[in-house]
Order: sequence, then structure tokens, then C-alpha cells
Amino acid sequence: MPSSTDRKRLEVPTYLHDRLVEIAIDEDRTVASVVQEVLVAGLQHYAPAINPQRDLTRLTKRARAALDYAREETIPFNHNYIGTEHILLGLLREGEGVAARVLVKLGVDLARCREFVGHAIGRGSGSVPPPEELPYAPRARKVLHYATAEADSHDHAFIGTEHLLLALVRVNDGMAARMLSTFGVLSAVQTETLRVMVGYDPALPTASA
Repeated sequence: MPSSTDRKRLEVPTYLHDRLVEIAIDEDRTVASVVQEVLVAGLQHYAPAINPQRDLTRLTKRARAALDYAREETIPFNHNYIGTEHILLGLLREGEGVAARVLVKLGVDLARCREFVGHAIGRGSGSVPPPEELPYAPRARKVLHYATAEADSHDHAFIGTEHLLLALVRVNDGMAARMLSTFGVLSAVQTETLRVMVGYDPALPTASA
């Protein structure tokens, strides 16, 4: 499909190619320009797949427990995925990590969050796989990816509940961030988590190098 020899060839299924051709003809464009636009838009919303060797081996015991609880939190709602909202519920259920302590300090409790999920999303219909087989939703995959980045940015060899919580805030279009924003604590969660982690105080001037 490329128009010159210095570009790499991209192979796509026939049905996708036919659809791209239809769009190009309808809009009087080249197929290559349509493909480029679609890829750019898609990459902006792409969520990295879960790589156990990359994303899960560094989790602390409490972080693993929080993700296990997140899976269990799908059951009452009959949800067939693990979303950012379930991870937030899991962090609260874990109860002892930095994330839980920060959330409780800011007035975010498990019952209130469950009620929010019930009203905002509701209960799923139909049969769903057992919790251990549920996939992470794209935004939840982003959370795990960002949690790794948060740990790396602080030179931490581990990924704890605090990194998961900071990642939930970063995925600002996720249900968890929406929930925290509705409660009026989204920015406070980030500030308080950083304060607990590294003694960050936004009221103090930043030391210059």
C-alpha cells in the first residue's frame, strides 16, 4: 500500500482494506492518508497489553492483594472486565497500604465508591467468566503501565499501592478518576500520595539545582 520504496509495506485483512478504500473514494483521498489518520487516532487511545514479566513481577504483596480484590469487586456488579473503578475498590479493600490510607484520610470509603459504581455503571447482564479469567479493560491496562512508570520515576524497585493510585489519577478519563473528581479529591489524592511517598509539600518552594 505504500507509494514509494522507502516505506515499509503494511498488510491488513481484506475486509479492512476494502473499508479503507471505500472511505478514500467517498472522501476523495488516498488510502495512505486514511490509514495514517486512523493509526494516529488509534495510537492516541492505545492501551499496552499486560506483560506479566514487565507489569506484575515488581508488585508488592499489598499491591497484588489490591488487584486480587479488584477482581472480586467485579462479582457483585456482574462485570465482565476489570476496570479502573474495580482497582480503586481493590485498593480500598486492601486497607493497609499507602493508597488505602490516603483515600480514607481524604474521606473516600468503600461503601461510597461501590454506590457510585452501582449508579454510574450498574449491574451487567448475562453470564461472565470467573474472576480469575476476566481481562483488564484498556484503561486498567494503562493503570498498570503508568504504575510501572511512576515507580521508575521515583527509582523504586517495587510497584506498590501508592504507584497504582497515582496511575489511577493519571488515567483521567477512567471511571476511578471520574469518581475521585466527583468527590472533589482528585488533585488532593495525587498531592497526598506524593507527600507520603517523598515528603512532597506543594506549599514549599522547589529547590533549584
